Amino acid sequence: MQKPDFVTAWTEPESAANTDYQPIYPYNDVKQTRSGHSLEFDDTPTRERVRLQHRSKTFVEMHPNGDQVTKVVGDDYEIVVKDKNVEIKGRLNITVSGDAVFWVQGNKIEQIEGNLEQYIKGNYIQVVEGLSNITSAGDMTVSAGSSIVGSLTLKVPDAVNIQGDVSIDGEATASKIASRTRVDAGTGVSAGPLGFVTVKGGVAVGYPVALPTMINSVGPITSLTSVSAPLGNFGISSSILAFDIINTMLRRVHTHPAPKGITGPPISKEMTA
Repeated sequence: MQKPDFVTAWTEPESAANTDYQPIYPYNDVKQTRSGHSLEFDDTPTRERVRLQHRSKTFVEMHPNGDQVTKVVGDDYEIVVKDKNVEIKGRLNITVSGDAVFWVQGNKIEQIEGNLEQYIKGNYIQVVEGLSNITSAGDMTVSAGSSIVGSLTLKVPDAVNIQGDVSIDGEATASKIASRTRVDAGTGVSAGPLGFVTVKGGVAVGYPVALPTMINSVGPITSLTSVSAPLGNFGISSSILAFDIINTMLRRVHTHPAPKGITGPPISKEMTA
């Protein structure tokens, strides 16, 4: 990730009174104390300036073009007992070589007419003791990791509620998947040996757990083509056109004892077919 374009460097502007251009007498009026404090009113043409300097080199200087430089050699403290209003009609650049700490004991409100960009090389941690709301009038994208590895973890003690459709370009893993209406699968449904659809399992419709290799349903099972059950067990069966292949084969070969000997099924068109 590249550093955004809005991050720019700046330096302290040079004073109009430098090694190449010194104040010209009698345009420069200087007041200096015994310890080294000084106050300058410089009227040198094209280099007019005002400078108040402490003997420690902390100073405030006003440049010929109206710029002002304030430099504090030690720590700087500014205390405002009541309100403070600051208006900057140009650009604001703040560079902090160390840490930056903001302690707001009330509310903090920010209104940004343009964009908000943040470039963080380290970690990003946010702790909210109350409610947290994020609203986006447009689309929202959350990316985690690189193009090869990375993961996104959501930890909640109760549930994650999504009011809308969910599209997953990959796999979805869960200990349990519940649907209030239905589950649509384009190619098939597969699950473990306790139920639903596998080689060892079955399909549970209305029962919590399906018995292996069985289909358990408290309602009707509808098929537009056919239901194949070579070893079927039907309690109450209703059909318009049905073929019982297994029972027909058994009927053709069965025998049972009788007073005049073992008898078999009567010869019919069905047996000779």
